[in-house]
Amino acid sequence: MTIPHYGVWACQPTSYTAQTEKQDPKSPHIYLHFTDDTSSTKSLEAAINVKSIDKDTRLVFWVNRNFQHPVTETLSALDLGFHLTSPPSDAAHQNDNSNSQGQGQDQNQHHNHNHNHGHGHGHGHGHGYSHGRSNRGQPVRRQQSTLQGLDFVRTQDLLNLSSGQVLPHDIPGPNNDILDHLDPILTDAINQKATGYIFGSSYGSGIHDVHMNQGSLPRFENGIYEDGALIFKFDDGHWEAVFLAFASQKVPTDDRGEALSDSKSLADILGQGRN
Repeated sequence: MTIPHYGVWACQPTSYTAQTEKQDPKSPHIYLHFTDDTSSTKSLEAAINVKSIDKDTRLVFWVNRNFQHPVTETLSALDLGFHLTSPPSDAAHQNDNSNSQGQGQDQNQHHNHNHNHGHGHGHGHGHGYSHGRSNRGQPVRRQQSTLQGLDFVRTQDLLNLSSGQVLPHDIPGPNNDILDHLDPILTDAINQKATGYIFGSSYGSGIHDVHMNQGSLPRFENGIYEDGALIFKFDDGHWEAVFLAFASQKVPTDDRGEALSDSKSLADILGQGRN
């Protein structure tokens, strides 16, 4: 496992704040606040990157507002709290690697993880990864589970990479950037008291790396079955899922999550590459 403390946080989302271009033009985030114990008022947070510090600052966004996948059955059985995932078997790696090359899916170059936990996970070829709140010394709350981590390329039927939208962070106009697209999903989850399942890297009082974590430059952390996601279960029984990546990340990847020599960026795969 190359992404530290990778797992899923089962929680109750309560509110969120979004940093605009004016507030943070370099490495803005959405902070999704949540609790993981119905008897506690302590607020935890998910620091969600909404811009890359790479030359191509855009994100790739996938949403499924009627998410149906076998992983939901496993998630439903989890108690609230952070759960470390189980590493996949070598056989699963081999089978899924062959699938991934057939799918030709690309993961753009991820951000550097300094894990300073300061506001501002940076992303890109210099992906400086930190978000302003310091949480060093805080224990990582974790329980071991039998759940396998998510992989945008290898997890069967998780998402269709070719259906992603390449979006900027925050620009004038309606429904044309990542903040516009995330707002109704997060607002519904909060207002309807959905249960959240946030995949990423725990740092004790919260979770980050809530995006694809492979296909970045080799000097950054890459892995397989360690991709981030936001998944919500609603009281009416339906599920919704959001998947994020950086437009510069590349796929396919090898068994360490590194881009192969013939990999392409997600932006290029989606026909929105920049020279």
